[in-house]
Parts: sequence; structure tokens; C-alpha cells
Amino acid sequence: MLTPAAALAALTLLTAPPTDGVDVLRAVHAKYAGKWFTTMTFVQKTTFLNGRVQTWYEAMEVPGKLRIDIAPASAGQGMLFRNDTLYRFAAGKQAPARAMKHPMLILLHDVHAVPLDTTVAKLKSLGFDLSKTYESTWEGKPVIVVGALAGDTTSSQFWLEKDRLLLVRLIDPTMDARFGGYVKHGSAWVERRIEVWQKGQLVQLEEYTDVKTGVTHEPGLFDPARTTTPTWVGAGQERWPAPPPPPPGS
Repeated sequence: MLTPAAALAALTLLTAPPTDGVDVLRAVHAKYAGKWFTTMTFVQKTTFLNGRVQTWYEAMEVPGKLRIDIAPASAGQGMLFRNDTLYRFAAGKQAPARAMKHPMLILLHDVHAVPLDTTVAKLKSLGFDLSKTYESTWEGKPVIVVGALAGDTTSSQFWLEKDRLLLVRLIDPTMDARFGGYVKHGSAWVERRIEVWQKGQLVQLEEYTDVKTGVTHEPGLFDPARTTTPTWVGAGQERWPAPPPPPPGS
């Protein structure tokens, strides 16, 4: 059951255009606060523009933590997002860390778990103009767009399905990302497909399998100094090995 605040915020969005992006984010937070999972694991099939396929083992903790181990796990390759910082590792050694706010993590999951002011501040720092909103449609469904006005497809902006207030599109200077295949987990939702487009080309396709929410993570899983493979990954083998090369002369 929705709380009175969530019900009022959702009703306002359904019956009148939002006044600004902060109001939209307030409604998103109110709708799912206290109902969203805080931990998740899944295995991702990642397909790149050139047809190359990788298997990514991903573990998340809301807010702000995502660890990716890239198969084969024996190679010690992956990345960790933690506290607005990106850590990369290869062959079990860590590369220099760099600051990075992850807009997908913020809008898909953290928005439900952190104070509204925190989300607003991070999105503003990423270049989203929260004073701009309009309504449109996406894949046949009504959406609320925050960060741009109608006709602007280049400014940093995010699109939310109006009914469920779920992220369906995210545009920034580096990408046009599209989210779909949502499956309900308790009172929350998990996207199962992400498409990343650049200059009109699909450059990365992410497809989730083996999604588990509410899991218990082992201690130290999100420690940047950790170089060993997480227990839950197991052997960390390729799930989708590359196809064999075509025979000569074919």
C-alpha cells in the first residue's frame, strides 16, 4: 500500500504536468522508498558493436556499490563502482582509481534509498537541468522527461515511464541508453535489458540472467583492495563463448 505522501505525489504526476524535475524525483522516491531491495546479483551477457560477447558477474549494494567480475574469473579482470569512484583491475592488480558518478546506478536504484537532496545534488553535478520537464511517449507508453524541453535530444536528460516511474531512457553527452524488460521483485523492479547507443549505433547490449535480490554479500566484497574472485561467482566461466571463426575461403 502506498503511503499518503507517495499516493499524493503519484496522483499529482498522473493528473497534472510536473512543475520541475525535483518534484518528479520526489514522487519516485516516495513511491518506492522502503520497498526497494538493497542487494542484488546477476549474470550479464554483454554484446559489443563488433559482435564480441563477454560474461559479466555483477553484484550490487544500494546505494552506490557495484562490482563487475569479467569472465573468465581466473584472469582477474573487472571493475568496482563505490562511493562515486571507479576502480579497475586486471590480472589481479588495481589500476589508478578515478572519480565517477554512475548515472544509471543513481536513477535505477540509489534514488529509492538515499535522501532526495542527495539525488538532486548528484544529478545537477552531472549536468541535468532539473528545471526542465515535459511529457511524451516512449514505446507506446506515456513518459515524463526531465532535463530537456520537447525537441531537445542532446541535453542530458532522463525519461521515466509515467505509471511505474521507472527509468526507460537516459541521454548524456556520451550515450543514449535505453532500459526495458522490467521484472517485478517484491515491490520493486529490475530491468533485464540495457541498450547503449552512440551516434545512431547500438554499441553495447546488456542482458541479465540469474537475477537474485535480497542476497547476503560476503564481507569485503566491495573492498577496492580485494583481488580474489567472489565466492558467489564460482568458477566464473564464460556463459556465452565466442563462436568459432569461419573456415578458410568461406
